[in-house]
Amino acid sequence: MELERATEIVRAINARAMVTAGLDVALGNLKDISLAEMLEAKAAVMAANVAAAAHQKEHGGSYSVYMVPDDRLIAAVYVLGHFAPSRDPILCLPFPSFNGTHVAVACVAVTPEPEAGEDEED
Repeated sequence: MELERATEIVRAINARAMVTAGLDVALGNLKDISLAEMLEAKAAVMAANVAAAAHQKEHGGSYSVYMVPDDRLIAAVYVLGHFAPSRDPILCLPFPSFNGTHVAVACVAVTPEPEAGEDEED
């Protein structure tokens, strides 16, 4: 995968985490991007970061690196982009713990509560 395409995909994945954190950034387009392509893009960007650090070590000066998404973020972005919201879990496995008997992965629709100090729209 070309680095330009890889950074475009990684930037769009990272943007979703930034929006979740409350930042106003463009989401970018991940339409028709497979999980394999997302992981390949991450690997290409990580390789570019390693190459930039090696170049700096050999030649000195400054260098730039790309922010690389964690695999959990990539998986979450893939799920949100490829599964419709539903009350049914995508995956549900027995996992006894203090707060339940199963653990599940699902894509659900939510309406966030307004943060303190925000005006509610009428």
